[in-house]
Amino acid sequence: MNKIALVDIFQSDNTKELFQFNKDNWPWLSNIAISDCAIEITDTTGELISSTVVNLDIELLNGSRLTDHKNKEFFNLVIEYVELYRLHNPSVKAHVHAHRITSLLGFICWLGKYNIRTLYNVTRTHIDAFVNDAVYGTEFALDIPYRVFCSIKTQLAEGDKSLYRQTNTFRRSVIYNQASVDKLPCSRLTYTPKIVDWFENQLKNHVPEIDLEKVQYQELLDELDLVPSPITVQDLHRKLIPLDEIWCWKHYFKSKTFRTEPFIEGASKVATRFGSVTQRTRTIPPKTAFAIMSESAKWVIDYSDEILSLLNEKADARTVVDRLSAKGLKIDVRDGRRKHYGVVTLDGVVRYLFAACFTVIASLTARRKEEIFDLGFKCVDEDRGDGAYWLTIYIEKTSQRYDLCPVPVMVKKAVGVLEKLSHEARLCSQSDSLWLYISDGEVVSLGDGPIRYSLQDFYCKFVDPESIENWSLSFHQFRRMFALLYYYRFEGAYIGALSYHLRHFNIEMTKRYITDEKFMKEMKEIGEDWTASFLRRVIAGEEKIGGKAGEKMKRKLADWLGHFRENVDVVERERVVEKLMRYMNRVGTDFTQQVWGTICSCPKKTTLRRYANCADGNGEPNIQNGSEEICGGCPYSAYTSRFADAICHKIESKQKAVDFCGHGSVLGEVSGVQIVVLQDLLSKAESITTFEVQSG
Repeated sequence: MNKIALVDIFQSDNTKELFQFNKDNWPWLSNIAISDCAIEITDTTGELISSTVVNLDIELLNGSRLTDHKNKEFFNLVIEYVELYRLHNPSVKAHVHAHRITSLLGFICWLGKYNIRTLYNVTRTHIDAFVNDAVYGTEFALDIPYRVFCSIKTQLAEGDKSLYRQTNTFRRSVIYNQASVDKLPCSRLTYTPKIVDWFENQLKNHVPEIDLEKVQYQELLDELDLVPSPITVQDLHRKLIPLDEIWCWKHYFKSKTFRTEPFIEGASKVATRFGSVTQRTRTIPPKTAFAIMSESAKWVIDYSDEILSLLNEKADARTVVDRLSAKGLKIDVRDGRRKHYGVVTLDGVVRYLFAACFTVIASLTARRKEEIFDLGFKCVDEDRGDGAYWLTIYIEKTSQRYDLCPVPVMVKKAVGVLEKLSHEARLCSQSDSLWLYISDGEVVSLGDGPIRYSLQDFYCKFVDPESIENWSLSFHQFRRMFALLYYYRFEGAYIGALSYHLRHFNIEMTKRYITDEKFMKEMKEIGEDWTASFLRRVIAGEEKIGGKAGEKMKRKLADWLGHFRENVDVVERERVVEKLMRYMNRVGTDFTQQVWGTICSCPKKTTLRRYANCADGNGEPNIQNGSEEICGGCPYSAYTSRFADAICHKIESKQKAVDFCGHGSVLGEVSGVQIVVLQDLLSKAESITTFEVQSG
């Protein structure tokens, strides 16, 4: 049996009964309000299920309603678009679907000024005119400020007392109703309220009503400096894309659509040409970013288990303070739910842990805030057989579907903490969301606002308590930080891979993410600070170092220490560090840490660089070619104490390949040879020593 179309439901005499009988055809449509002519769209995927109501009984600029019989062609087109959009985007979120519908309603409303009642009569001139109006936003495209301005003047002239709530104080709902703008498809008014406020202030300052009737619209805009500015490329694209989609899907519509393609070059190109460039998110200073990431990771690794136990036990304030202090976390906690000056509650400690988990996930995955808040139980997949961890995420702005994102083990740990925090709340609420917990017997749902507040408070208390106003955090800053770290940390970093990971529309957007000269300078300074700090620890005997480069480094340190003075003290050690740093700058060496525990010190400014094991065909070092085996045998590689553990893990991995494939297979034989090489490296890695100062 053929499924009934949604438009047939609305055209039926018994709409309500017919909808209920066929409701399974539209799982994303939770309700149809016949009397109000509204539809309620709900999420069908994701963990935070939400719904959005869209009012279809809008008023057009010619004063008619979309539901009037003479506008039947438009009304049917909208209902068809509602269903077709979902058929082409089955996993889309409710608010995205609703926004698309509202954008189409805005265009149809705007067409009312030309008394057009079918898309078939829309010409290229109409499309161009709409773009020119839409570029300043829906509020100005639908003339809402002007309509309200004229309505207020008319009501003042007529002495309409319904305008006032009390003396010289307006009823805004009455104003918008009289101006016939309350039924227009515009969800947010930015400029119009300022016009209403101006009239109200004039009356409060006893300006005669007769003088207000003489005010001209353009003069008022100039006085209030209400000059509309172009909306962003992305916002304009969202307003135009429904017209593009209707043209692409024209063969599926029963209603008449465009005679000619609305945008020959595509809505995206038109939006790029007319929209404004989005202001770039401020970059977190690297030292600040690393401090936030480090503290967040410490909470996830060191404190999370204890906080979870305290939450489950509903521990009192004294117990919380004592047990967290024993873990090394100094925090003043009081009983009760309300936050006190200088202290926090157990509830606040739990929220700090949520904020720390958010920071870890955001900074190490570069996912948008909506994508992170959509995470649910079992969102990390580790059973794909490749030894990697994959995060299931909903791509919010571009593909608008679920996809997989590779993540490090630290993200898996943070997600695991969220799963434990939300366990009881998920059972109570029947929701899979990770951003829930139980407080005083009630399920608390955390979203944008609460996490943003807790994150800023977390930063002020535990990361930078000396400078409370030093930095204002926003979620998107972590996404940009990820892009910058990737691009400036890895030589030859592929911008195409970064663009795909960020799921950008185009590579130009990605280029804007990584253009920051100040960041480059600070990263270089941070690298030099770390190198100097590492050398100090080596000289002090606090850091083991080995390998060919490590042993050479220790010989130089010994020679220079003996040169400066026989009895070494802190002053001489610092002079040795400065001398080695100057030497490194002269030969073009930067200390680059590798995840397996070696430090690359390839000389970039001398011909000796061609002897680096990772050198390419042109004799240039390329650390992207590095591995445990390649770096372990490189003359410019220094071993640290972490290298031995990395080799052990690699040997275990290769041994599994041998056991699985057998010695007779090609893979088994290759893995066996690699194990021999790795075991040789392991013996060298395990024999590294600390630097010892030779007495005279």
